[in-house]
Amino acid sequence: MIALDPCTAEDLDDFLVLALDPRITARIGDGTPWSRETAVARFRRGLASCGRGDGLWFLARDGDDLVGVVLGELDHLAEIEIGIWLAPDHWGQGHGRALLGLLLPVVRLRFPGVVPTAYANVDHAASAAMLRAAGFVDDGTLTGRYGTEVTRFVAR
Repeated sequence: MIALDPCTAEDLDDFLVLALDPRITARIGDGTPWSRETAVARFRRGLASCGRGDGLWFLARDGDDLVGVVLGELDHLAEIEIGIWLAPDHWGQGHGRALLGLLLPVVRLRFPGVVPTAYANVDHAASAAMLRAAGFVDDGTLTGRYGTEVTRFVAR
């Protein structure tokens, strides 16, 4: 059974397994692979957001098996941006939707009244399908922060 464990500084190595995999980072930001320094800096920013109370970061595990990273962070629009990074061995198995089902109640409890949002590259049909299946609705296409075309999704 998949469970969410809050991220701690001791989880850096597990985070790096995902953040240094170019198959995963191809759908994050501008799609370029991350260096170790970039990944470590992102992990530290994520933990800092949790420490300030404006972020939620979890490792998803099935027993000892790392399934992915699941997060929600207040963004510059005062919305909660949701992110799910699945380990490639777990793609196409419904785990993303299941993890959203675990994360969204925690987000809504921690940030009542704040809209959960997610962004998916327009050419990544699997992410869009996962978000729709979890109850998100398409809110339009825009150019993201990194110059890529993304679809914005909003949780109902």
